[in-house]
This record gives sequence, structure tokens and C-alpha cells, in this order.
Amino acid sequence: GAAARIVHEGCRKALREHLPVGPVRPEAEGARVTVEPGYDARALRLVGQVGAQLPREGTLVHRGYRVTEVKLPKLHDAFDASVVAPAEIEL
Repeated sequence: GAAARIVHEGCRKALREHLPVGPVRPEAEGARVTVEPGYDARALRLVGQVGAQLPREGTLVHRGYRVTEVKLPKLHDAFDASVVAPAEIEL
């Protein structure tokens, strides 16, 4: 358990340093909010009686989280960071 706490603290520190997070919605949880047509479905999850036309009012159950800034080290121009794992070819 103690070793896991040390590892988790290091991960928390790295995330806060390189990928700080903030709320998706600024209102306090429990506040009444309006969802407008064209809302960002990646940032808001609607629950309950969703089928009705927008705009609609609802209660903010969870403010959500989003990365507010990405502060990663500059990579070499020739490095392709989009490759997460290379393809493997057996010859």
C-alpha cells in the first residue's frame, strides 16, 4: 500500500504539472443550467428525459473535467508522436 501511494503521488504531480484540469461547467453542482441547441456532446452528457427539444433547463449533477492546458516538452521535429505502438512484422 505504501509503495502504491508513492507511485500515485508521483503520477498526480506529473499530471498537474503537464495536464492541469479544470471544470467543464463553471457553475456549482446542484445549480440550474440551460442546455442550448448545438451543445458539445463530448463535454456534456445529458441524462433523464433527453428526447425533448432544446433549449432545456436541468440540474448540474457533476461539473465534469477538462484539460485546460497541455504543457509537454518539445519533441524533435522528426519524431511522430501520433504512433502509440508500432506495428509488428515478423520476417
